[in-house]
Amino acid sequence: PGRRRRMNPRNPSIPLAAKIAFTVWMLYWIPVTIWGYGPQNFLWLCNVAKFLLLYGIWTENRLILSSQAGVMTLVGIGWTVDLLTGLPFGESLAGFTSYMFNPERPLLARITSLYHIALPPWALWLVWRAGYDRRGPWLQSAIGAAAVVAARLLSTPQHNVNLVYDVFGRDFEWLRPAFIVPFLVVVYPFVLYFPGHALVMWLLRRFPSPSGGGET
Repeated sequence: PGRRRRMNPRNPSIPLAAKIAFTVWMLYWIPVTIWGYGPQNFLWLCNVAKFLLLYGIWTENRLILSSQAGVMTLVGIGWTVDLLTGLPFGESLAGFTSYMFNPERPLLARITSLYHIALPPWALWLVWRAGYDRRGPWLQSAIGAAAVVAARLLSTPQHNVNLVYDVFGRDFEWLRPAFIVPFLVVVYPFVLYFPGHALVMWLLRRFPSPSGGGET
């Protein structure tokens, strides 16, 4: 069998209801994001992932779905933990969710950002249904590199998309501004993409898909 799962309209792995529901969510999320945060917010890795998933669920392209599963799972877990641990203090402890505690941000936009909590189960369910392609983190490394470069070119220090201007305010004296982008391009695969891949693989082996999606 080939590595990429082709969509079978008679027996799709991902139910039509799930595809329509996610599409409706995207139609809601896109204008809210533009209004609340600005269009540069779409360059965040987790937001790029949602556009790729929208394509992936309709085409049932398991390579695209797999490329996003690991990063969405780790980002979603990290975001959720930071939000929950910050609630008693009224501020983000790690910096992931600082904007959630900023009253200057529109409340609707902040409530909408709670979608991060659903990222891990949603991404895992998709590859559980459609199957997992082991080439996923390699493709994500290329996608992530493009997102980092685009964020540097198209966003501002105020927004700091994908941390291309300020790595959580850490005073890395050796990391000059000109080296931040190549630094992130190299580091993100080691701290996000491949660890996320390992986590997804471990979970899929513990909970094999009844649909026979499997791994390739």
